[in-house]
Amino acid sequence: MTKEITVSTRVTEELATQIDQLSESLGRTRAWILHQALEAYVSNEYEFLQSVQQGFDDLAQGEIVDHAEVVTDYSRRRTAP
Repeated sequence: MTKEITVSTRVTEELATQIDQLSESLGRTRAWILHQALEAYVSNEYEFLQSVQQGFDDLAQGEIVDHAEVVTDYSRRRTAP
């Protein structure tokens, strides 16, 4: 089992109210809501950073697509039936 630690932060009254309303609607504790939110945020940020690093790696290997080519392809797809 993973060891848990307590993390605390300050939030606005408005955000605390929203968390409490969500907690009540879902029948979950405030702690559960905050844990889910933090887990999702951290996961998304890691995924974003990995994508950025992949882009840098691709660039370093010369695996790039010219901007004009991307715009042309996007325009073509947008107008295709």
